[in-house]
Amino acid sequence: MHRETSIALVVLSVALGVVYHASFANSFHYDDFHSIVENPHIRSLARVPEFFVDPSLFSSMPERAMYRPLLLVSYALNYASGGYGLAGYHIGNWLLHLACALLVYLLGRRLHGHWPAALFAALLFGLHPITTEPVNYISSRSESQAAFFYLAALLGYLLWRQGAGRRFWLLSLIAFSCALLSKSVTVVLPVALLVYERWGHRQARGERYVFYYLPYWGVVVGYLALAQSWLGSSLGHPVRGAVEQLATQAKAAVYYVHLLIAPVRLTVEHPFSTARALGDVPVVLGIAAIASAIWFARRRPLVLLLGSWAILPLLPSSLVPLNVLVNEHRLYLPLAFLAVGVGWGVGGVWRGGRVVLVVALLAICALLTHARSLVWRDELSLWSDAAQKAPQMYRTHLHLGGALEQSGQIQAALASYDRALALALDAIEVHYNRGRVLIMLGQADAALEAYGRCLELDPNYLPAQINLAALYQDLRKLTAAEDLLRSALRIRPEEAELWRRLGLVKKKQGHEAAAAEMYARALALDPALVEARYNLGNLYRDQGRWAEAGAAFEQVLRERPDHAESYRNLGDLHLERGALQAAIEVWSRGLRELPHEVIFYYGLGQALEAQNRIEAALVNYRLFLQGGSLNPQQAAGLKRRIEELAAR
Repeated sequence: MHRETSIALVVLSVALGVVYHASFANSFHYDDFHSIVENPHIRSLARVPEFFVDPSLFSSMPERAMYRPLLLVSYALNYASGGYGLAGYHIGNWLLHLACALLVYLLGRRLHGHWPAALFAALLFGLHPITTEPVNYISSRSESQAAFFYLAALLGYLLWRQGAGRRFWLLSLIAFSCALLSKSVTVVLPVALLVYERWGHRQARGERYVFYYLPYWGVVVGYLALAQSWLGSSLGHPVRGAVEQLATQAKAAVYYVHLLIAPVRLTVEHPFSTARALGDVPVVLGIAAIASAIWFARRRPLVLLLGSWAILPLLPSSLVPLNVLVNEHRLYLPLAFLAVGVGWGVGGVWRGGRVVLVVALLAICALLTHARSLVWRDELSLWSDAAQKAPQMYRTHLHLGGALEQSGQIQAALASYDRALALALDAIEVHYNRGRVLIMLGQADAALEAYGRCLELDPNYLPAQINLAALYQDLRKLTAAEDLLRSALRIRPEEAELWRRLGLVKKKQGHEAAAAEMYARALALDPALVEARYNLGNLYRDQGRWAEAGAAFEQVLRERPDHAESYRNLGDLHLERGALQAAIEVWSRGLRELPHEVIFYYGLGQALEAQNRIEAALVNYRLFLQGGSLNPQQAAGLKRRIEELAAR
């Protein structure tokens, strides 16, 4: 059996490597930004113990708190080993997927014993297009990581019940704990074990079964105790009523079956709407399909077992109302059990004419999966695809607008936001994003209207409060900006960013001592708020406190080595003081960290010119001229300077 398992691992590694190798350079997406890229909590392994007691560390946005401490540990390990290098995160997701596929193989061997059928099941699971989201979308690692521990817990339990020894029971219990600490959906495992005892465990043993079964519920109770604050806030404000939720998820059952059988129009945002009543035709069809499946499986124990195991992971999202109605990654764990069932049903897959059909099916899956992975290349390709497949969903246009904005296509972004607004007049995020791009387009009055509409819908919407205050500041309406920020602080006195913004306003008003006090207060509330320390450095520099300014900029760079403005200002500070070599070292370090920041070449050119190293200065000026965003007047001035130096 060990030889066959080794063969299975090699085959799975090659197959999944060929299909997914091009995805390792794909970008971060959607929730990745607030939970990974902008999340300061994952940047130090010293904070790992805090992950297990504070759900707010899940995100840079406290309102998106979730209790997934082991997921955060995996992010922290990724960051410790490679910072924000994309390959490390994608390789981590791919390895988890490979491990899950191997567990599907082992589960198939344990349930029906036929290794070619088990290998087919593992390949079907590993290559199925529905798994592209958990592999390509870093934040969806929660699904594959939870699935890995869930499958390991289930397999360990089966091994123990089939006589392999109590150590497998202990490993099963530990794996279940890890599954819950990765994602709460795995809370259904104790029910899955009961289902196994009813339809899967064929030979009774003399073990004290209940004594060993109850600890699984103990793990559930312990998890609920740890996660109670987050769960209470999550469940306390359901987004839809119970009848509407059940009707919607009954309708979703048919939709999910369609996605599994014909995964040809996968998208990050599905064209799926809520069902209002249990009597709606799609809901009735869904209920009928579920009833038919139960009737078909009633005398087939293995079908009942695997079918129940496939349904159970869907129950939490079916019973608890969530903002997203249907989601591809929710099918990840159910697919594992369905694949085992398909493998068992096909039987001798490598014999006779079946082998042609099997290979053809796997090849089709592989091609579709590879093509789908390419769509996940970046935000623009992902949301452009979604807008084509679900043009009636406002979120597709909202996020497409964000991708267009990120790529510099501001006018196109506004058009996308306008389409989103036509579909959802009361969507706060649409008004907020429109306000942001209207500022970029110089339409301040329209931006004021957009932010005003945001605050009409939610007077405490923090992003709109912050951006509106910044707009007031730019328009020199400093009193209005201060009043808005102080009003927001009365509701959120612990919000560090509001104190920092108030500091910026006080500095504009000429109250430098008050500005310094605001920055210090922001840092006391959030020591990781590097922008406040950067602002403090700028204030010290304006006051001629060179040493304190330099120390502030250096501390920012220790915490955020990619902070371009701190390199620029620290280099300028050294240049102004005549510390030419120090300026050169700062800008050289900046270019190593941020090679695309060509402005550093200009600073290097200035410092080298001051050292009378003319040839080196010319090289850097030319690099800046070649890659810098200069207007015609600036470019002409720099060209004249280059000609003057070259003539010396």
